[in-house]
Amino acid sequence: MHYFPVGIAATFIAIIILAAIYAKGYESGSGALEGLRFGALIGIFIVFAVVADEYVTLNIGARLAAFMALGRFIGWLITGLVIGLVYKPAKPKTA
Repeated sequence: MHYFPVGIAATFIAIIILAAIYAKGYESGSGALEGLRFGALIGIFIVFAVVADEYVTLNIGARLAAFMALGRFIGWLITGLVIGLVYKPAKPKTA
């Protein structure tokens, strides 16, 4: 519990960074659908980059790794959805 605030702060910073990445890749579609697409891509990235690495290096077992993969994918899917619903692109300036 001593490091819990650090974990929360790191997750918050990661979400801010992902929101910036989302804004750069925004394709002017439905906010919810764009957010879900983005969240799915980030979720898949996390499953392969983080959970697979933890499975290999920490010897956590296939069952726990599968639950972790599902949980992290769903978590980032929801995060992407929220980013998509909150993000409002700037209106183009008219001359």
